[in-house]
Amino acid sequence: QAAKELLELSWTKILSQFNLQSRTQAPPTKFAPPTYLTDVKLSSATEALLSKGPKFAPDLPVSKVDHLAAIHQVAAVMPEQERQEFLGAATRSVCYHPAPRPKASVNIRSAVAEIREKNLKLLQADKTGGFVVIDDEMYKMKAKAAVEKNFIAIKKRPSGSLRSKLKELCVELNLPKMKNLVTAPANQYLQAFFAAKTHKPDVPLRTIVSERGCWQKHLATFLQKHLSEVHPLQPYRIKNSQELINALEPVHTGAPNLDFFSLDIEDMYYNLDIPILLESVEEAITEHGICSFQNSSGVPLSGFLELLQLYLKSTMIEHEGKIWIQKSGVCIGSCLAPILSEIYLSYVDRTIQVKLKNTSPECTVVRYVDDYLIIHPVASKVEVIVASFESAGGKLKFKKEEPSSEGLQFLDLRLKKTNEGVCWAFSQRSEKPVLPFESAHSKTVKIGIIKTLITSAKTKSCQHSATDSIKSQTRRLMSSGYPVERLVSVFHQLINPKATTKTPFSRRIASIPYIHNASHRIRSIASRYDTKVVFSSRFKLASMCNMINRQEAKPACEKKHAKPFRACCTEKVYSIPLKCGAEYIGQTGRCINDRLREHENEATSRTDNPIHPIAVHANDCIGCAPDFEGTKTKGGHRNRHGREIIESFLIQNAENNVSSASVTLSRRELEFIRPEIEKYRNSP
Repeated sequence: QAAKELLELSWTKILSQFNLQSRTQAPPTKFAPPTYLTDVKLSSATEALLSKGPKFAPDLPVSKVDHLAAIHQVAAVMPEQERQEFLGAATRSVCYHPAPRPKASVNIRSAVAEIREKNLKLLQADKTGGFVVIDDEMYKMKAKAAVEKNFIAIKKRPSGSLRSKLKELCVELNLPKMKNLVTAPANQYLQAFFAAKTHKPDVPLRTIVSERGCWQKHLATFLQKHLSEVHPLQPYRIKNSQELINALEPVHTGAPNLDFFSLDIEDMYYNLDIPILLESVEEAITEHGICSFQNSSGVPLSGFLELLQLYLKSTMIEHEGKIWIQKSGVCIGSCLAPILSEIYLSYVDRTIQVKLKNTSPECTVVRYVDDYLIIHPVASKVEVIVASFESAGGKLKFKKEEPSSEGLQFLDLRLKKTNEGVCWAFSQRSEKPVLPFESAHSKTVKIGIIKTLITSAKTKSCQHSATDSIKSQTRRLMSSGYPVERLVSVFHQLINPKATTKTPFSRRIASIPYIHNASHRIRSIASRYDTKVVFSSRFKLASMCNMINRQEAKPACEKKHAKPFRACCTEKVYSIPLKCGAEYIGQTGRCINDRLREHENEATSRTDNPIHPIAVHANDCIGCAPDFEGTKTKGGHRNRHGREIIESFLIQNAENNVSSASVTLSRRELEFIRPEIEKYRNSP
């Protein structure tokens, strides 16, 4: 108790003495440049941009349409009786207080163009954060080696036999919704991308798959949903560092004759034995209760296992024009990989537990994902302990790590052996820097980062290490550009917390892109109408990797239209000219040819009482007909609400329009966006 009181006093003293004199000691904000695996260097401007890291969100210009789109996006989740009142209040606030212009211009396109012109590729570092710049030839060589490590090339490109088999199985198991979902996606194979292992010699690449846009995603989601309800007995698993601290408390003092080391499973996902994995899943479901599992999933156990086996056979990727099938295990990037590995390791843990009871009963073992921490008496034979793990793991390979002079890193704690026992201090697991303060994230996110790091340093460190841990996290924050005034303000909040009432839970939640000076106003107004607003980043530098590394531009449309009216494009506001001089203005997020085909079918259908505006107009205007081939785009927006706003503006300002607007804009909104949209009115 005395030690804890001393810790509280030291914590208060450290933070209270952290005043403005620290400003003179603050190091200048300078970020490490990207890692170069090539002799070609980038310009200073591009290098400075990449040095801020993949999670950095640059402060990009925001259009006035974006402002109104955010308001309408929040209004869409509100009931009709509250929507108009919210729209009026939020529109007044945003129109009178628009977002200021960015302080510094950031040209993403020029940086992407420079990297492409120099024939370079851009990757994210696997554990250390930051970017890796590599030339195209070395990228292909390392990517091929990474793929060949865990995949085998197929000589003959397989057909869609697996998908056909899945559809037959869906019919047999009475899963019509699943059948429709797996029929729709156009992609037959998973897509692979790579991360650079900068923490290893020669910087090899790690292969990660993406299920986005593939039929496997829907099958994996179904399997994941029902496997997440299965909770097998796991004797060693811990969920977080707090559970690790609970295990360390008994050996903190009064245990001088203890030692520890860790065992890491190498490439765990790819080394899972499939037959043993399927047996483990079946046993876990049996322990959970077959009847309850079958009732919740709607399929028998044998059918569920058949679906799982089919998914594991379908993890094929397309790379460099070839099809590769996985050798064994589960792909990194699969949404099923974490839960399948936990079920697999639950039975490995039980086997290890039995072996250690016979050979080293005094050992304390905990596991977090694929890392084991073993605390044992000094007199124990380490080789016997390691042998117990290796014999129980089957094909799994374990890598041993001994404590260094700085201790042993496990989870987000740094463990050190002392004369009394084991001490621990909060320390980040990787070398990734803190999110730079100048990133275009909301102030709520940045304050949350400060509170999380400092609170973790206090609560996740023993009383012997808390002071040094707090100072270490403070230095990290200052090196990432966090101003001392902001740190002092948050520190005072932590020292003297104010009593706050818990905000009642709101069932209505809307997510909008963060816009400086506007998003917080929208959130404040929405809270009056029992609606919670959360923010997302509009753009992060990590997106540059895909922009640079993709071999060719993504086609605007993957369909082969039987009757294309014009060049394919998506997310556009369009105008269909009529023979009499009128026009039909509309918007679509799909390919414009799909929407024009639907217009043609509805406008030319012979009915006595047509409801399509073009057909209604044709009945009143003799000889008038639409010219679908002459359709022009009048603007575009990624967000549906943004397109509807542009559409509404054009309709309300059109001289002879036959369509109706999706939303009605007030005079204030029309004048707010007029200078921005006028340029679209006569664009080709």
